[in-house]
Amino acid sequence: MVTLSLFAAIIPVLVVGIGSYLYSASAVQSEVNQSNVRILNNVSSTIDATLDRLQNNAIQMLLGTFFSSNLVELKSTNYAGFYSGISRELSALMNGNKEASDVAVYIPDEGYLISPIYGGRRIEGNVERESLLKELASNDQLRWVSGPYPLIPGYNDNGITLIAKLPLLGKQPIGLMFIRINEELFQNIMKRFISYTGEQMFILDEKGVLVTSMGGTEVPQGLLDRVAQKGSEQRFQFVFHDTEYMVTPITSSLNQWQYINMVPIDQLNAKSNGIKLITLVIVLICLVFGALITLWGTRRVYRPIQNLVAYVKDGQMDEMETDEVGFVHKRWAELSNTANDMQQQLSDQLPLIREIFALQLLQGRFLYYSEDQLAAMLRRYNVPAQKESIVIVIAFDLQSEGKVRFQENDRELIVFAVKNIASELLQSHAMEGIGINLLNDQVAVWLYRDPLLAEDEESDIKQFAERLRLLVSDYLHLQVTIGLSGKSEHIGELPELYEEALLAVRSRMIVGGNQVISHTKSKSHSDMHYRYPLEIETHFENSLQLGDRDEAVRMMDEFAKAMGAAIQKPELIQMSYYRLLTAAIRTAYMLGLDTAQLFGESNEDPYLHIRNISTTYELNAWFKEQLVEPLVAYVHGKQHQEHEQLIAKVVRYMEENYHFDLSLDQCAQICGLSPQYLSKLFKKKKDVSFIEYLTKVRIEKSIELLRTTDLSVSDVAERVGYQMKNFIRVFKKHMGVTPGQFRGSDEEN
Repeated sequence: MVTLSLFAAIIPVLVVGIGSYLYSASAVQSEVNQSNVRILNNVSSTIDATLDRLQNNAIQMLLGTFFSSNLVELKSTNYAGFYSGISRELSALMNGNKEASDVAVYIPDEGYLISPIYGGRRIEGNVERESLLKELASNDQLRWVSGPYPLIPGYNDNGITLIAKLPLLGKQPIGLMFIRINEELFQNIMKRFISYTGEQMFILDEKGVLVTSMGGTEVPQGLLDRVAQKGSEQRFQFVFHDTEYMVTPITSSLNQWQYINMVPIDQLNAKSNGIKLITLVIVLICLVFGALITLWGTRRVYRPIQNLVAYVKDGQMDEMETDEVGFVHKRWAELSNTANDMQQQLSDQLPLIREIFALQLLQGRFLYYSEDQLAAMLRRYNVPAQKESIVIVIAFDLQSEGKVRFQENDRELIVFAVKNIASELLQSHAMEGIGINLLNDQVAVWLYRDPLLAEDEESDIKQFAERLRLLVSDYLHLQVTIGLSGKSEHIGELPELYEEALLAVRSRMIVGGNQVISHTKSKSHSDMHYRYPLEIETHFENSLQLGDRDEAVRMMDEFAKAMGAAIQKPELIQMSYYRLLTAAIRTAYMLGLDTAQLFGESNEDPYLHIRNISTTYELNAWFKEQLVEPLVAYVHGKQHQEHEQLIAKVVRYMEENYHFDLSLDQCAQICGLSPQYLSKLFKKKKDVSFIEYLTKVRIEKSIELLRTTDLSVSDVAERVGYQMKNFIRVFKKHMGVTPGQFRGSDEEN
């Protein structure tokens, strides 16, 4: 008995020891992989931040005062100032961005290259000049080039080059700007994160071209194919030069660069060997203590058996049978009842367990199961395998027209109601499917049907989705949006269908909600790279400052189009509109308009208001109503006030100096305006021309002198700024009589 107990005690200890070692080794590799992912993310984020900052600084310089001016005119009128201005701007950009090894501008008209490092020089080679002209004629306003750029002297080594047109967004660019970053910058960043002997790190651009590396001069053959095959898997093993490596790749979200880290497996196992030794010692100690405790425990357990044998030998069998067997019967009855209760609970919970299984299937938890394993699980939960699958995702917005029935804390109740409505509609349409709570205030419906009937029921799915949307919307009085995926006969593609439905729902931020949105295969938004449209923001601010409503509205529409690249991330769209709102408020502050005049005395938080808007169309409408219209009206009002003051100044000057030889040019010079603009402005404000108003003042003054003085007509003409002949002609034209006749008729009266 003791031997059997000891043997039974040894087995769990051995299992625990071996399991601990295997788990520890796996944990070390997993921890190293996570560390490598963090290291690569740090390298990626450091390099991405450097490139993004350098690109934004270049854009700000190109959209600045100098490069936004008429460079062609500046070059023709001030040749030396043109090139000195370029040199000054390049030196400022070079001093503010220490990462750049060189900043240069190429002017193709003269084949001249300007650089703060190399000075001014000409590009003499015809091949280089023709290649640069092709670059100037390309459609790219701004792009990065990896590797050597032999067209520019000094750019023959590895590195990357930013190429931008001058001016940026101009219809007819006059030159190219080059910003060079040498390979040493990336190697210095990577060098800080190399931890293992023999470790290698590679950086490749979006085309797979090697940008730089540490520990190896070239990418091992076959490595890129393995990275592409593994897809989103964070690590895999790779053999190169008879050495086994653990490879960890990541892809930068900024420029789609590939960062690959390779660590020798033997370096990782060096830590695992120490864990193996410690585990072995612990197992041996546990075995010794287990043997001792088993010996003691066995003797303790055997004592009741000895007492029972003694009772039997003493002839007390009936009493023992009554005590022990009766107790066993009683416990058996209790266990049977408990088992029945648990079976009933399991039957009651089976729909919930089935729903949880379907949710995990949608989320891709079983992608790496074999076909037999997956088929067994589908049979266990009564889900058919050989059927065509379609996924529907239902989302609702609490902001609705009319009376609000629900609050934020009612979301779980709404999800419960939506799932019940979907389940009842499935039954009424005799369709097979599972309603699933996605645990994010959304509900999914996994539909499966016979592939042979799919062609006849192609339109039924969309009709079912529209019917479901109307039922939920009418019953709950909420805005409901449904995302509809494509279809597939392979159960392994169910996570892709789920992502398609989610993407269709997320697209309501662009196309609007409260409808059924079908997933389209035209272009995957995940392939689109999002960059905040800084140039649109700058143009938007300039339009507001000038009071140009049409141009500001056009920039808002362009901004909404640019948000299409972030359709997967509604929070990124909100952050972009937060930034645009900040720019508009900053413009209002610079114009002297406070937020109370924009948003009313209630001082409502505009950022909170943006968070509660669900589509870019509504966001643009809110921006136009709350920001564009008030700012444009304010600018126009301010201009109107300034114009009134200028016209009043001109009128006052005319009334004080009418007896001199006044001209429109004199008054325009006093106001700081052009004569043409003053003439149009005076006509608009006074409804008469400048000459007509001056003539009116002089005639009124002459009438006053004729009535109140004895001055001769010639003296009166001189005092009101006329020659005698012209005075009589103008006076008669306006009054119908000559000055002498007017004085005579006035004396008679």
